[in-house]
Amino acid sequence: MTDRKAAPLEIPDRTWTVWAIAISLFIALTRLLALRTGALDLLPDEAQYWSWSRTLAAGYFSKPPVVAWLIGATAALLGDNSEFAVRLASPLIHAATGVVVALLGRDLFSARAGFWAALCYATLPGVDFSALIISTDVPLLFCWALALFALWRLLGQPHRVWAVLLGVAIGLGFLSKYAMGYFLIGMIVLAATEPVAVWRGAGRRLLLALFVAVAIMLPNVLWNARHGWATIGHTAANADWSAFGLHVEETLAFAAAQFGVFGPILMVAFIVRIILWRRYPPYDQERFLLAFSLPVLLLMVIQSGISRAHANWAAVTYVPATILVVGWLDRIGRNWIVKLSAVLQLVLFAAFTMLFAGALSVRLPKALDIFHQMRGWRSLAELALGRMNKMPPGTSLAAEDRETMAELDYYTRYRTFPLVMAVGSGPAGNQYEAERAIDPQTGAHALLVANDADRTDILDRFSQHQLLEEWTVRAGPGRLRHYYVYELSGYRGGGG
Repeated sequence: MTDRKAAPLEIPDRTWTVWAIAISLFIALTRLLALRTGALDLLPDEAQYWSWSRTLAAGYFSKPPVVAWLIGATAALLGDNSEFAVRLASPLIHAATGVVVALLGRDLFSARAGFWAALCYATLPGVDFSALIISTDVPLLFCWALALFALWRLLGQPHRVWAVLLGVAIGLGFLSKYAMGYFLIGMIVLAATEPVAVWRGAGRRLLLALFVAVAIMLPNVLWNARHGWATIGHTAANADWSAFGLHVEETLAFAAAQFGVFGPILMVAFIVRIILWRRYPPYDQERFLLAFSLPVLLLMVIQSGISRAHANWAAVTYVPATILVVGWLDRIGRNWIVKLSAVLQLVLFAAFTMLFAGALSVRLPKALDIFHQMRGWRSLAELALGRMNKMPPGTSLAAEDRETMAELDYYTRYRTFPLVMAVGSGPAGNQYEAERAIDPQTGAHALLVANDADRTDILDRFSQHQLLEEWTVRAGPGRLRHYYVYELSGYRGGGG
């Protein structure tokens, strides 16, 4: 009798997909538990989005509306405005993005590749952080993944269902963050590398997708037109092209940050795949994914070199890049690299989630304490409320910067006094200055919380001002915030 090796166990495609959905949901539930048990304050941007959610609109001063809509929906669903309610949508939407990644990976490569792509995406270092806060990137990444899935299906079988889904994804992505516009760049690059016949078959359906996308975007465009193109102007100001020059240090910092966002193993694999382009020409599936990842990354590297670029500005790159790297490594028989990266990412995910939840007592050094912006705001609000209790009736509370205003708005949300924005010279720089600026009525008597002792452009607008006290708030190891508290009266407006 001869020994026979057992044939390798073949896992059905459907099982891989079910596992991908299950792992995405499990990770989301773990994050929800961390959100429920954690005690970290809202980030200033999160608090600002919460402020917006109190008045739903088709647009806001610095961002499109979807993030505020999500917070409004989750707060209404839970019937409260806790930090958990504000952030609830984030882990759920990231889980949905992971499922779409699995489906696209299955269509492009295999169901097995789809599973590993979903697992890797769900535990990317950048997603670990993003999934525990609410930001514009959360719905953007979902819409980007959904648009990729719909476009791939549309090119393969031109049906109006995929066209409508593509239009909805692009439209909602645009209402999430204007970075969805980079998808058009990807389509142009793809059109330049794909046979004309592929696009000819989907031509009319693409027009339908465009119509749907424009219809969804139109309310925000009209809102911007009525408000002096505020959001678009703010987005352009963020790019800061006025600082045009050669900023090598900014480029190096941005490039290094990408290894932190995507993870070092996957990032190195992505770079290697690009380097080996000529030796191993990419398959159609790889060209498709490269068209929607590499141009955006290169554009942000250039942006960082001529001005600046935040680490998350290239976030959309890593939806298709994750699928690309996993599919390529699986195809060339190097799936062990994917598994190694997934294991390390799972360890990081577990540690990060426990840190956020307060279940892991580790004193992070100042340079590695990424939670410092989530501490101290509740304490500041308690100091402000305590001081306001000593002020005469009719006193307003005023802040002089957007971050302090947003945090005071959230953490004094049950207040019985006006909260206003003390403004200096120049045009409005945020929605608080545009809609809740101090005026003669609220400025008749006010308590100003300032993080700068030399705001003469504000103080000189009042007939009387007096420094009452200074506050110091701890924001973590070695991090202190200092505030100067003034009693103001007789707001005169103008330039002082």
